[in-house]
Amino acid sequence: MRANVDTIAHELAALTQRFIDLGARLGEAARALEEAGAPPASGLVEALGGARGQFVELRAQALSVADEAGVPASGEPESLQDLEPLLTAVGAALRERARREALEHAQASAVAIIDRVLEVVHRDDPGSTTLLGCHAKAREAREAVLRLTDLDSAEALRATAAVQPFSDLLTMVESRDAVDDERYAQLEESVSRGFGRPLAVAAARGRLGFAGEIVEPPAPPPPIVAAPPVEPPPLELETSLAAEPTEPEQVPAPAAAAAPSGGAAEASAPDETAQWWLAAWARWSGWKSSHAFADAVREEVAKYPYLLCVPIQKSPEYEDGLLAYGYSILMDHVEKQHPGCVGNALNSLEPGQTRPVGQQLYEYLVHEGRLRETYADFVRDVLTAAVPEPGVWFQFRILESREDTRVLQRPSARLGDPELSGQRLASDGQRYAEHKFKMTLGPLTARFVLVSADVKEARGAGFKVASDGAPSDAGWVVSVSPGARANQVTRIAEDGTHLTGLGKDYPTVWVAVFNADPHADRRCELSIFLRKDAKSPFRATS
Repeated sequence: MRANVDTIAHELAALTQRFIDLGARLGEAARALEEAGAPPASGLVEALGGARGQFVELRAQALSVADEAGVPASGEPESLQDLEPLLTAVGAALRERARREALEHAQASAVAIIDRVLEVVHRDDPGSTTLLGCHAKAREAREAVLRLTDLDSAEALRATAAVQPFSDLLTMVESRDAVDDERYAQLEESVSRGFGRPLAVAAARGRLGFAGEIVEPPAPPPPIVAAPPVEPPPLELETSLAAEPTEPEQVPAPAAAAAPSGGAAEASAPDETAQWWLAAWARWSGWKSSHAFADAVREEVAKYPYLLCVPIQKSPEYEDGLLAYGYSILMDHVEKQHPGCVGNALNSLEPGQTRPVGQQLYEYLVHEGRLRETYADFVRDVLTAAVPEPGVWFQFRILESREDTRVLQRPSARLGDPELSGQRLASDGQRYAEHKFKMTLGPLTARFVLVSADVKEARGAGFKVASDGAPSDAGWVVSVSPGARANQVTRIAEDGTHLTGLGKDYPTVWVAVFNADPHADRRCELSIFLRKDAKSPFRATS
């Protein structure tokens, strides 16, 4: 219909010009009739008749399109001037219809994508928190799209842009094998930003599908009674080892598949205690030849900033098991202490052992990687690589300004808790005193505290650590200057460490407290002394 309106408008312009020309000729004929009594030429009379017929036809077309567009005519137009506002009203009505249809089409397309996402299910974990969070966002996005009234509004731009991660998730689930590597990387990044990396990984691993389309695998055939069933290695340790520079024939049978010595073999569930090792080893073997340690640290800590707060053997219990992949950086540290030991880890497994495979591998890495002696260096290297960006998850924070000091902490014991709560200290007696932070650290873990100062003058800061009530040097202090990476790294001395220049020279100080014991928890206490001057709060200046 839009083409008809444009055609009519074009014909109206041409007819207007023709009427102007005929008006001029008719004026000359009128003067000749008045002055000389000469009648109008027959050609002029015919032209006037033709113009009249053309006007009638154009008026009929205009009334027709007005009726189709739902624009009522106030009467039958008697002149070209009457036709022009009618066509203007028709054009406006058509533009409004096109706008409305475009909005409805955009809404229908977005809703179809979102409704399809709401049908996505997790093959292994129906209660997956990451997928449930995605579904919650999908419902919010659906409501936002349906509330739109103007496709050109800022709200519409935001609502339609918010649908893109859902579309990318569908592409990963439905067509992950049909896109090239570059496009797939873009999809994974979009889904990670929109819903978190665990969901992107689940889609990449084929763990997501659609309700009604997931077919359960057939039940395994019954075991042959004549001989005990031989289970495949549940952890696929030989397969994992194949990429390592070791001789395949030297790899013993995994202890996970062996029965305790001296007893009858019984069918049992696979030993899953080494899932942390499989995840960390798989990630490490993927980047060890292409990434420097610091780059890998920044990549892993950006995903899970609280990585070092979780004991390595418990890491599969977090983030749907994905957190364990981050401990690839510990694998790299261990390999540097004893080159080749990670690749030979499976050779250390002893057939017939009653200890779980995961425990054997953990003890091996602790011993060969000298983790009790070198864990402090590992924490230092991770902290210096990760700050100021992407930063690590801190349990406590001090914010120092000219007006007050704020002491903040996580309100719950949940590792990775994003919330902060605390108190405001206004008087100097409260502010420039000893602030104690108590924490319990699991084996081979660390906790972090962030101290920030928004002042121009220099403040002093003292740091002291106690472990199970005794003075300890289990801590690091990293001061960061504006626009620089880790500027200064200092080990906290048993009798305390004092820094000057907080605020003036460096606005940020990161503090790490660690437990280098591979087997036992430690109750630690970090004392931070803030001072207005540069004097040390300790008797012996460190």
